Amino acid sequence: MMRFVCKTALLIALASLSFQITAKTIYQIGIAPWTGYEENVSGFKHAMEKAGFREGENVVYTLKKSNGDQEVQQRIAKELADSDLIYSLTTTGTSIIKEHTPEETPIVFSIVTYPADAGLIESFDYSGNNLVGTSNYVSIHSYVNLLTTLLPETKTLAIFHRKGEPNSKIQASNVIRLMEATGIKVIDLEPTSVDEMAQMAKEVVNEVDVFMTTTDTLCQGGGEAALLPISLANNIPILSSNKAQIEEGSTFGPVADFYTLGAMAGELAAKILKENKKPAQLESRLMDLPVILLHKKNTQRLGISVDPTLLPNIKFVE
Repeated sequence: MMRFVCKTALLIALASLSFQITAKTIYQIGIAPWTGYEENVSGFKHAMEKAGFREGENVVYTLKKSNGDQEVQQRIAKELADSDLIYSLTTTGTSIIKEHTPEETPIVFSIVTYPADAGLIESFDYSGNNLVGTSNYVSIHSYVNLLTTLLPETKTLAIFHRKGEPNSKIQASNVIRLMEATGIKVIDLEPTSVDEMAQMAKEVVNEVDVFMTTTDTLCQGGGEAALLPISLANNIPILSSNKAQIEEGSTFGPVADFYTLGAMAGELAAKILKENKKPAQLESRLMDLPVILLHKKNTQRLGISVDPTLLPNIKFVE
């Protein structure tokens, strides 16, 4: 009996030692932020740290930016393919990562407005593959309500979205449908570059009351910034989809907070690594309530009066 107990104890000890030796102690996480989004990446890392994944101790991050170059992103996908998990940002960037990454590699995404419609996942409830993440989608009703509350006399709006980018095409289509249902005419503009976006804006300044941008990579990558001087010179407010651009001067907009989205994505990544969850076992997520962000100086400069009691979750930026 004693020999049996000793043998059993020895086997348990050896099994425990084997587990300690083979258990992964350093996790390799690839980060493909497309063009940057430092605030979002910071939120991701902070949530991971809260879950016990400390950079330099038990997790190593490899960050590779493509600066919006699709061929570079393809190379990045292959370079990060052996990671324990890849964190990828934007619709275009994540589509490339998905296409060029082995199906067994977990991919957590963020700043993807329409992940299901763009074909990245089957649905928010069930991805059906190796992806899960957070969406920066803000209900189109939030844009309509904000515009009709602040500028009820609006008759015509010009919406800008990059030609050929699926997420912003979907966003623009929904905006057009709901705006026109409220009696606001929408001019649909599809530039392919920053210069073309600025030129299109100049061509419609005498026809529109408001410019509107989408969440695509052109608007976020210099296009919306090019609208700002045209907006101020012609007294045309910008209804923005991008927090960073409102902070830089665009007039107002309901926006998702990129840091919060990154933190939510970090929580998903931690579940995958810590609890051995597969992405398809988790649900992709949205922010519960968008922030109503207004650029204080330019809102006043354009003569827009704001009654904070009419708008929930309002915040001014200087």
